[in-house]
Amino acid sequence: MPAMGTFFVEALIAGPHRPEAAQPLKLLVDTGSTYTWVSATLLRGLGVEPTERRRILTIEGRATERPAAEVLMTLEGRTLHTVCLFGEGGDIEVLGAYTLEGFGLAVDPVQRRLIPALLYGAGGGAVIDFR
Repeated sequence: MPAMGTFFVEALIAGPHRPEAAQPLKLLVDTGSTYTWVSATLLRGLGVEPTERRRILTIEGRATERPAAEVLMTLEGRTLHTVCLFGEGGDIEVLGAYTLEGFGLAVDPVQRRLIPALLYGAGGGAVIDFR
């Protein structure tokens, strides 16, 4: 049985230039991971190539870099662009905090599901003069 709060979600992932080639996948929801990680093999199969490298700190406390690119992800019936890291052999495919926030979603750890989030913003109706 998974630990409390640990669960998977189903998503679709596609390259930005080939949205019709979306592939289903199951991702471990991991709010401790900044980024979403997906197998490099799957990403390249969708025609996604790295556009940059991101520095990360692994769960073992080791600093490293991984290739990254923008992908199209579908969650909860909505499709948006998000940053995705190219996973290597042995990496778990995860849905990270950056993607969750982009979709306006939060985690319900008891019910093990994604829920709409109330996100913070700088607005509030006040006009700020930056002169």
